[in-house]
Amino acid sequence: YTETVQSERLYKKVANRYNAVFERAILAEGRLTELTRQMLDGRRVLDLACGNGRWLERFDPEGYVGIDLNEQMLSEALTHFPGAQFVRGDMTAIPFADQSFEGLMSMFGAMGHLPLEGQQKMIAEIHRVLVPGGVAILTNGNMISPFALPVTISGNRVKLEGIRFRVYSTTPQRFTRLLRGFKLLRLESYDYSFIPMFPVKFASCLLGRDYQSDYHRLMDIYGHSTFIPSLRWFGKQLVAVCQKA
Repeated sequence: YTETVQSERLYKKVANRYNAVFERAILAEGRLTELTRQMLDGRRVLDLACGNGRWLERFDPEGYVGIDLNEQMLSEALTHFPGAQFVRGDMTAIPFADQSFEGLMSMFGAMGHLPLEGQQKMIAEIHRVLVPGGVAILTNGNMISPFALPVTISGNRVKLEGIRFRVYSTTPQRFTRLLRGFKLLRLESYDYSFIPMFPVKFASCLLGRDYQSDYHRLMDIYGHSTFIPSLRWFGKQLVAVCQKA
């Protein structure tokens, strides 16, 4: 897909500084980390669009395989986790046999780099490689978040690090309809990293504190406030936890 080719240009450019470029969003993944530990610890897990393999530091799978299309990101993953298995592959044509995994994850809205046709193929492939009862954690951009409005107005076009690419975010209703063959266990929003980093850095510096820990705690406060109706879908990303029927 043309959209994927453009996004791959971005990841090729930022591969060796990925965590720094996406620092705010990564620090806002506390709720996502909780769900991953709860649902995927102890399972044989496939990580679709694994990037630099950073999720290996967050949970405890029985077995792990990371797949990514970008060679530079895979090189970073192998550097940081030389004992893990990483494979170059496409999310819409997963190079593993049927029922190979007990769990699957696709983080950081990787699905949003595919148009609807590609997302449908991706879901079909996920269903194929999971065992019956297998669990998938899937993410995509949240179109109904007020902070998605600038992207929506721009026709879903984004510019980052000088590279323009298109994203295909979704709504809770569309995400639910996409998950054919799965039982939806949970659907919620996360990622409140619209708060600028500089004020937190400044305040943390004055107090002699670690700004990353402070920002992470601030994100957790938002993340645990989703019981408030007006904040339920405020997060910039959606996460669906589903189980193969």
